[in-house]
Amino acid sequence: SYTVYDEQEDFAYGMDGALASSTTGRKRTADVVLRVGSPALDNAHGANRPSAIISKTLPFGDDPQAIAHSLWRLTFNEYRRASATFLNVRTKSEVDAKEDDQSADFSRETPQTHLDYKDAAPSPRQKAMEAFVRRFSAPFAKYPYIYSSAVMITADRSLQRFVSSEGSRVVMPDTTIRVEIEASTRAEDGMELMRVETFQSDSMDKFPSPAEIDAKIVKMAQDLKALREAPVAEPYDGPALLSGRAAGVFFHEVLGHRLEGQRQRGDDEGQTFTKKLNQSVLPAFLSVADDPTMRTLNGTRLAGWYEYDDEGVPAQRVEVMKHGILRNFLMSGMPV
Repeated sequence: SYTVYDEQEDFAYGMDGALASSTTGRKRTADVVLRVGSPALDNAHGANRPSAIISKTLPFGDDPQAIAHSLWRLTFNEYRRASATFLNVRTKSEVDAKEDDQSADFSRETPQTHLDYKDAAPSPRQKAMEAFVRRFSAPFAKYPYIYSSAVMITADRSLQRFVSSEGSRVVMPDTTIRVEIEASTRAEDGMELMRVETFQSDSMDKFPSPAEIDAKIVKMAQDLKALREAPVAEPYDGPALLSGRAAGVFFHEVLGHRLEGQRQRGDDEGQTFTKKLNQSVLPAFLSVADDPTMRTLNGTRLAGWYEYDDEGVPAQRVEVMKHGILRNFLMSGMPV
């Protein structure tokens, strides 16, 4: 398969009400995924997954000869690497002990065509981004104990084209605008203390209002002042309750990643749930679903939704756990 990414990235950085950096750039890259062998056994077997992909830059413009030459060179180089890797894979499969998981290395999926897309929302103009970082970096000057602060905004507008030998042809546009506001202080004992606020959307008019952003900045300053004056926490061993974003990140790390299908075949992975299918792993009052088709939740826009994944397969809701019982893993083109 071939995936080509056309990306336009604009960036602005402000400090103390002044513009510190403003850049704009464009790039075009390609991923060539190539498998030698058969779906049952190919060069991506086991720890050899990186042998199935190569990535390089592509020329701009629409010169068919220049693009074809670059893609063919990538394909040729990747084929040589994949062929050598597959020879080693086949040799090891005949010599080494039989693996516990005898699943195939690749699954056959129904080809998809998705070309009736709408263009991604245009990136904000550079002047608007520069004005934004000036406006919201200025309030930190009111707090003498904050010795470092910055506001950064990055706008990334991309178009992803995917074609595969299975027959899929998918085009996916995307625009992401991300803002990061950070401020630092130092306690009397020299400890560095930092607070960061981030938010993102597909257009600047969907950001929080100026008053809401100003309120976040005031809260950041208040938090830093309280942290400077707070006693140093002593080491603690015992129960802990997590809430808000901390709970979300904890849940994502200890549960979400360990439910990814490809990790169930990695000997170096934390295979917490590998042999727990159809067993109780959570209290019965908890059910877990992964749904990349959801674009909002309780009025909040979600950044993680998508229509097609990187293998050209349509997004779908997966019931991972039902009443505490593990039902599914989050799967890719690698069977388990």
